[in-house]
Parts: sequence; C-alpha cells; structure tokens
Amino acid sequence: MAIYAKFSIIVGSNDAMKKISHYFVFILTFTTHSLFSQETNIIPGNIIVMLNSAADTAKLSNELNYFSEAKINLKVARILSQQMLLYLFEFDATAVNATMLLNVVKMFPFVKTAQFNHIAEKRNTPNDVEFAQQWNMNNTGQNSGTAGADISAVKAWNIATGGLTASGDTIVVAVIDEGFDITHEDITFWKNYHELPNNKIDDDNNGYVDDFNGWNTANHSDILAIQTHGTNLCGIIGAKGNNGIGVSGINWNVKMMPISINAYLESEILAGYSYILEQRRLYNQTNGAKGAFVVSSNSSFGFNLGQPAAHPIWCAMYDSLGSVGILNAGATSNSNINVDTQGDMPSACASNWLITVTNTTNTDAKAVSGFGATTIDLGAPGTGITSTGLSNGYTTLSGTSAATPHVAGTVALMYAVACSQLMIDCKNNPAAFALMIKDSILGAVDPIAALNGKTVTGGRLNLYKSLRSIKNRYFNDTCTFVSIAKSQELNKLFEIKNVYPNPTDKDLNIIYTSNGNMEIRITNLVGQEVKRLSAYTNSNTTQEKTIDVSNLTKGIYFLSMYADTTKLNVVKLVVY
Repeated sequence: MAIYAKFSIIVGSNDAMKKISHYFVFILTFTTHSLFSQETNIIPGNIIVMLNSAADTAKLSNELNYFSEAKINLKVARILSQQMLLYLFEFDATAVNATMLLNVVKMFPFVKTAQFNHIAEKRNTPNDVEFAQQWNMNNTGQNSGTAGADISAVKAWNIATGGLTASGDTIVVAVIDEGFDITHEDITFWKNYHELPNNKIDDDNNGYVDDFNGWNTANHSDILAIQTHGTNLCGIIGAKGNNGIGVSGINWNVKMMPISINAYLESEILAGYSYILEQRRLYNQTNGAKGAFVVSSNSSFGFNLGQPAAHPIWCAMYDSLGSVGILNAGATSNSNINVDTQGDMPSACASNWLITVTNTTNTDAKAVSGFGATTIDLGAPGTGITSTGLSNGYTTLSGTSAATPHVAGTVALMYAVACSQLMIDCKNNPAAFALMIKDSILGAVDPIAALNGKTVTGGRLNLYKSLRSIKNRYFNDTCTFVSIAKSQELNKLFEIKNVYPNPTDKDLNIIYTSNGNMEIRITNLVGQEVKRLSAYTNSNTTQEKTIDVSNLTKGIYFLSMYADTTKLNVVKLVVY
C-alpha cells in the first residue's frame, strides 16, 4: 500500500514524473530477480550516468531511494569525468529489476544519458598466419561453414593459453601414434630432463633407458619414427599460438610427450600407455621431482567393430591411467556405425577415465563416424582441420583422428585455469579430480541437433564453457576469501551432479569464518526455498559445515548465505 500511496502523490505532478512513477511500480514488482538484457558482460549493480550538473547526483539518488524505501540504495561510486559530468552509480542488484531501473534513470529530465557498466575482453586472437583457416577454433562462416560451429577457442584464450598449473606443474599431454616430427618449430615437445641422453643408464629409475625425447615402443629407445599423422595431432593440441607462424593449438605452451608405436599393434599400444602411466605415477610419488605431469593422453586409432570383451587389458588400462590422474581421449570409428550395438575399440570400453569422441563438420553436422547414445560421449571438429605437418609444414586432416585431440587438449587447458585450492584437491585425489574434469567437459557442450540421441551429451565440445566450468568451482577465480557485509546476501549457483569425488555422496561442504550467527538457504531456479539451516560460532575461527542434499534431485540451485556479523569470510564451496 505504501507504494501506491506514493504513486498517487506523484501523479499530481508533471507528465515526466507520471512516466517515472508508472515504471517504478513495475520495478518494485520484480524485486526477487535482477533481469538484464541479453548482454553477458554487464557488471551487476552498476550504472554509468551523464548528468546536467553536479548537483543532480544527489537529486537522482534521493528520488530513487525515496521511491524504493531505500531498498535500491543508489549512490555515487566515483566520478568518471568532472568535465563531462560522468558518474558511476552503484545500487543493490538483488533488490530491483536492473533493466527497468536503467529505463527509469534515463527518463529523468536532468539525465543526459545512462547505460550499464560492462567488462571488456582483450582480443586474444592469435597472429598465426594459417589461423584464418582454423574454422575449428573460430568459425566465422569461412569455406561455406556455419558461424559459431566451433569450440569457442578465442573466448577461451582470454582466460588462459596453457602451460603451467597454479601450483607450478608443467602440463604435459601424451600422444600415442606411429611417429612425429619432433623438430617442428611450431610445437614444444616434452623432454625428460631427469634423464641424461645417450649414456645408456636409466638415470631417473623409471624403467626406461635414455628416454630423453619420449619413447619408441618398437626399438626401446627415444629415437622416434617420423610421420605426418602424429605431428598433425600434436599441432591440434599444442601448436604454439600467437608466434606469427603456422597455426594455433588449443594450448599455446603445453608440452607434447610423443610415444611412437609400431603399426598400431595392440601390444605396442599397451606398451605406450604403460610408459605414460609410469611417468605420471613417478611424478605423483616424488611430488614432481621426477616423471611428468601428464594430464591427458590421445589415441586416434582403434579397431572397427571391436568388442571390449576381446580386449580386457586395453580397456582396463584406462582405469589404471585414471588412478594416477590421467584422462584419455579416444577416437571412435570413421564408419557410420552404432557403437552401442555394433562395438568399437577403444570407444566401446566402459572406463570412467575414457572420453570417446566422434567427428563434427564446420556446419555442426555429424560426419561419417561412429555414434552411440551410451558409448560416445561428445563430438568435436574433425573435418578439414588445418594443423602441423612434416618439415615445419602444415597440412589438413579429417576424421575422428582430428576430432579427438581437441578433447585431449581441452583437458590440458582446464588444468591451466584450475586455481590453487583445486590443485591441492588434484594432488590429494588425482583420480577423482580427473573425473571432475571429465564431468565439466561433458556438462559444458554445445547441444547440436546432429548429435541429439547419438551421443551421451548430445553436444559438441566447447572449450570456453569447459574452462568457465572449472573457474566456477569456487566463489571466485583465485580461490580466495569472499567477504560479505552485514545482512548482505551471497548467491552461489551450483549444480548437483552426484559425480565428484564419490558418486554415492550428495553433500555440500561450506568452509567459513564467522563470529556469530550465519544462515544458509538453498533455493531452486524458480526461487522456491528447498532447505535452510543455521550455524553459530563464538570465535573468529574457520569452520566447516556439511549440508546433506540427498533429498534434492539433480539440477541447478542457488545457495544463499546470510551473516548477522560485520563480516563473513567464505573460503570455498565444494559441491560433491
């Protein structure tokens, strides 16, 4: 009734104020959500306003705060330009429909113009001379493609370009293939600096003698066969970006570990996987003093119509690799077969640490390649992919062979954006962390019609969304404390996936520092409260609260925390 009483008073004034009052009644009916336009880079609670005079700053604040009974709390945050009378205003974004508020501000006669505050992105498009041909990274419709039918790499590179983890680990991706050109100037190949080359001694005691450049399972040395195919794959994953030559890989600074095998014999494949396993196991055991921080492997080979029952050791190898923290990207068939019913190796293997990949085109169609609603996880670009070739050259590759390294490379780049606390979790439980990475990738795909019902996710890889998924695991990008003032609401969007780290757990762990009452509320997407509980501490110490959410179905929820103390420091939210 108070709102309408004010409305009746305002109506008696001029026409402009009538318009404002009508708008404001509408605003106050939407106080539970802050509804912005389709723009995604708006800073909540900010409006930039150009006024007629400096005195109008107080007039604007007083008018709108009066109308809203001080709920909006509109105030000047800073002067942007005294000469232009340009001001940045702040308001409570949880108390008002922001778009409606902006419209109201624009209608005041003393306001020249107003807009939201935005955050710009640096244009991290690489200068590599062949980049325009890389539709898989940035599809603008070139070569009769469909704009946007790509993995959103340019947006992803504004977040990270790869190389090191937050804890200083050198990220390594292993590629098993027939051969590689390890002298290619556009790829950084891994070197085992714990081994002295050519001294015929196993210096690092990893079971392999003189494995300085990688490993050749056929000749038991680091003298690798030279082949185009393996070089192609390494370029998709890790060609040096923004160096003025050639192409850009998904990771610009990752180290590529080459494992050369003979004629794709299964025995050689297993020997290659074993080398990767030992390098990561040694890294884990020595806390990085030896071995290599291999986070993913790429396998762009297989047996058409292969049945896992006939290859139990091969399938079990993925579980072994997963136990030390390695995710494995595996290509499915280049035949249009239903892997669910007809089989394929390795894409029919049931290991949780295997991500199976089919091939999509530059129009987001499924190329001639395997599919399966329960066996093939997702699609990735794989038709006409420009990448590195022999003798510092470049060539084009098509097939699931080209699609799969996009996923192996995405895994690596996700480790580059994981913050310090996440890396602690990784070191404490590498197998579970790898599963969380997989779940984040599969949960961040772009749904496309061609894969609906044909893959587990029904979608195509999106590198940018995968990185954002990892960065959103905690309240902010650096895993540091998030402070909220007295009675201020802190909203955290989370999703119950029942995946990480234990598939049987459905708990939320809140780690907080408080000196008084704290209330936690969980609501669903339509604003219905589904859980509430209180916590109390009588000293300013860090505490952990576990919330049982087993009664909630899988889905997306908001967690809100209220503090009646001066400050509540939230260390992290872990979604199990």
